[in-house]
Amino acid sequence: MKPRTLPVLSERSFLAWIDQAQPGDRISYHEGLLAVDRAPGPSALHGSARSELDRIADHAMAQAKDGCLLLVQRRIAEDRIAYIAIKASGDKPRRN
Repeated sequence: MKPRTLPVLSERSFLAWIDQAQPGDRISYHEGLLAVDRAPGPSALHGSARSELDRIADHAMAQAKDGCLLLVQRRIAEDRIAYIAIKASGDKPRRN
């Protein structure tokens, strides 16, 4: 049986962090394999934990698309990755 992976923080905590974070602040929002842990079949997470992780990941991606967060990964082990959000400067890049 594979080890159970839990979300690092709650959706509420993640959203509060986004609101309060200063540029350069970072937070790890999941450890494991995000794509696997979000999927109903292969995930070891129970339904409610998986749903919460799914919402957190969706928020992270939406904020990254808006330029508010930078999303990076750090390998912890062969099958374990830390997913990290970094608060962006808030300055939109200029386009020529």
